[in-house]
Amino acid sequence: MGMMWLVAAWLVVLPAREVHAGPAPQPHFLAFGVLPLQSPTKLAGMFMPLVEGIQKALGQPVEFVTAPSFATFMKRVMARRYDFVYLNPLLFRRAEKAGYHAVAKVAREPFTGILVVRRDSPLHSLNPATLPKGLRIGFPDPNAYAATVMTTQYMKKLGIDVHREFSIKYFGSQNSAIMAVYAGLVDVAGTWWPSLRSMPPDVQKSLRVIAETPPQPQMAIAVRSGMAPERVRKLTHYLTSLTHSASGRRILQHLGFKHGFAAADDGEYAKVGQ
Repeated sequence: MGMMWLVAAWLVVLPAREVHAGPAPQPHFLAFGVLPLQSPTKLAGMFMPLVEGIQKALGQPVEFVTAPSFATFMKRVMARRYDFVYLNPLLFRRAEKAGYHAVAKVAREPFTGILVVRRDSPLHSLNPATLPKGLRIGFPDPNAYAATVMTTQYMKKLGIDVHREFSIKYFGSQNSAIMAVYAGLVDVAGTWWPSLRSMPPDVQKSLRVIAETPPQPQMAIAVRSGMAPERVRKLTHYLTSLTHSASGRRILQHLGFKHGFAAADDGEYAKVGQ
């Protein structure tokens, strides 16, 4: 697993170049930090086509980087290790303090958390009066905004104290939490729609959604302050134009985003977490 993580977390796409006699100049890589929502190999499969497209659009090598945990990822964000990042709305509010600014967001689809169970589960609703005792619930990470924070807050408003009513288990990634409920390791799992849609068809057919939270602002792509304005413009234009071409739509298929990206700004996230 350690070696798998190194391969997945530090994949680099190098542009084709001519062979010259003598040492070649070292390219300056832009680091694209992606929140570890999924396992590293799955995340790389989702984002590498986008990374390849971005580096062509910018004319500069781009390095896909993730981290072994949300906490490690955010330490690197706060240390400004990444040139641009993909992260959830709550963590974006923290990234703002390190000088990151939103330029794009997942378009049109509401950002909600969902709770899923096996199709054969006796659980059909979240009624605190009839909720069975001793249920096990699986989350990706305590800082997974849609899957953990939003679903926990939603249940609290229904009168369900997750920490008192459930046995909580964290599985490190969205797909791991989904597979845990599929395999019967937990009774309920918190996740979000793109991750559920990314699972194999037989897994999706074996699960059903029993609750969905109210929406929040969507996942953001943010750039580090100091990036050249022309580079920011090219990046934003590329992201928001993906739906306009067949190659762009194929990239979005890998990501599981139905409608691509839309332009965004910091103000859209001002009330997140309040």
